Amino acid sequence: MATVLIVSYFFPPGNFVASNRPHSFALNLKKFGLDPVVVTRHWDEADFNWSDMDRINESPPSVIEDDNFKLIRLPYFSRWYGLCKPFHGIPVIRKLIHIFYMFFGVFYPHESAYECFYKYISEYVSNEPVDYIMVISSPLNIVKLGERISKENGIPLIVDFRDLWDNELLARAKTPSAENRLKNYIYEFYLRRWLRSASLITSVSQPLVDEIERIIPGKKTAVVMNGFEETRLKQFEDQAGVKTAKFTFSVVGTLYPHQDLSIMIDGLRKFVAGKDPSKIQLNFIGAAVFPEVKKMLEDNLPQESTLITERIPREEAIIEMGQSNVLFYPAWKGYRGVVSAKFYEYLCVGRRILIAPGDRDIIEDIIDKTNAGEIADSADQFVSILQAWFDEWKETGTLKSETRIDLIRSYSRENQCELLAQKILEIS
Repeated sequence: MATVLIVSYFFPPGNFVASNRPHSFALNLKKFGLDPVVVTRHWDEADFNWSDMDRINESPPSVIEDDNFKLIRLPYFSRWYGLCKPFHGIPVIRKLIHIFYMFFGVFYPHESAYECFYKYISEYVSNEPVDYIMVISSPLNIVKLGERISKENGIPLIVDFRDLWDNELLARAKTPSAENRLKNYIYEFYLRRWLRSASLITSVSQPLVDEIERIIPGKKTAVVMNGFEETRLKQFEDQAGVKTAKFTFSVVGTLYPHQDLSIMIDGLRKFVAGKDPSKIQLNFIGAAVFPEVKKMLEDNLPQESTLITERIPREEAIIEMGQSNVLFYPAWKGYRGVVSAKFYEYLCVGRRILIAPGDRDIIEDIIDKTNAGEIADSADQFVSILQAWFDEWKETGTLKSETRIDLIRSYSRENQCELLAQKILEIS
């Protein structure tokens, strides 16, 4: 069986959304003819906030093997980041250092996979059989790492992008600032170099692949979406029809200040007006990450019905989904191909999904195709949908799932891993 060395900065037990994609590759690729070996940094289960992403961990290298993959965890410390960290309280100097680093191709110095992983991986591939090397970006410096290891050892390189170097490139009608244009010019200058030898480039949706093809045309590319673990379908099928004491509306995951949350806020204010607060629960799990979002929720929603939390471990978040009647997601209106991994987890839970606003893109397509929920493009639409579901809940104590299980299976991580394995094994 061919061995694929997967290099990812993020990986469990680090409790980040970015950990889920490489973990799914590691868990599933052996089913489809590839033997995964994962290289990452040491993480602790307590690492789940953004401030934990660059935390130093000097534990010695460790190797763990199970039936699905071998996991190599490495110590982490960024020399580049250590040099500039003392100036983080001085914005002008911090920005100048950042730009200086960029001009020399030093990207994301606070998450320096290149600096910390290179020596170990170079020695590993010299002594162990490796047929393919796959790097998962971000951070972007991991692409530089993959290119160097591939070139020095003659190993085919696969590069996977969870997101772009600048997701504003996906905006339909937005002119980038002069600063962003300069940054993107530098990013793309170096990425062209680092991707030149790649045998396969993958990303999570077609618009992201299109942007990659724009800067490095002629490369073999593929869309490998995010998804949900298929084993969870049975878990939530067993919970279907469970009654709840309160009509529970939940957002599980980060809400960003620059997302359009106005329909949700206005709609919820109208929906709860005149209703018994003891019958309604509004959950915002992980929404306290941004203080301005937390304040907006606190200022506009009834305190007695509203729960706002910091980020919580993933398994706890999935339990919260299963205990909800309605799961809400604010789509990225005006953007192409942007869909959170959390949305796919919503799909497998089998609860009604409410999207507001719609994106006229991938999320609306999936909702329409799978009958998993409704789209609201105004506060009045939002209230109308929620009121109909509330009336149904009052009659039965639950909301019957209308999701097409047969259709959502294509969005499982297992199916996406099968596609990835096929593309890798086609590399000659």
